[in-house]
Amino acid sequence: MRVPHGRVTMPDGTFDMPFYRRMHALVQGWQTLDEIPADRLPNADDRAACERLLHLEARLIDGLRLEAWLALFTEDCAYWIPADVAAADPARFVSWEFNDRRRLEERVERLEGGRAFSQIPITRTTHIYSNIEMLTHGQDGMEVLCNFLIQANLLGRVSQRAGWNGFLLRRTEAGWRIVLKRVGLFDADLSQHNNSFTL
Repeated sequence: MRVPHGRVTMPDGTFDMPFYRRMHALVQGWQTLDEIPADRLPNADDRAACERLLHLEARLIDGLRLEAWLALFTEDCAYWIPADVAAADPARFVSWEFNDRRRLEERVERLEGGRAFSQIPITRTTHIYSNIEMLTHGQDGMEVLCNFLIQANLLGRVSQRAGWNGFLLRRTEAGWRIVLKRVGLFDADLSQHNNSFTL
């Protein structure tokens, strides 16, 4: 299901029930995707620009440049980390994170302002994105799927997180921007210890 190119969230930045249904349908489409249809393959320029955006997004997280990272997201964005591995309905099943733009701004302010006490010092990370696939989403949108590996270090405790990301991107006057980042943790249904840093 293609998400309309108007606002993804309500005018006040919150999510309504149709939003949850659209997101569920979008992820189900990703989960059942076979070969990308020829008419949804992006042109080389758009593919290169969107791939650069993903690399930049990962580099800004790893560099702890969270204000710049946040600027890559649209005003009506969503950042979603489900607590299941079966792509369950987000309106009926719990998520580790389901943030709108306002919540992301609060998250960045807490992390950069030293008020996220479980993140003092903040977790150091290295993000690796691979298996990047793209398909067009209407005239000015792009769906991007990739696998990820995150190496994390918190107070000398080294850990790894793996899984897949689903991005919904939109072409704007400022370039491609992130409308949705859906983080599919490989072990999302298990205890996550301290996942309060940015995935």
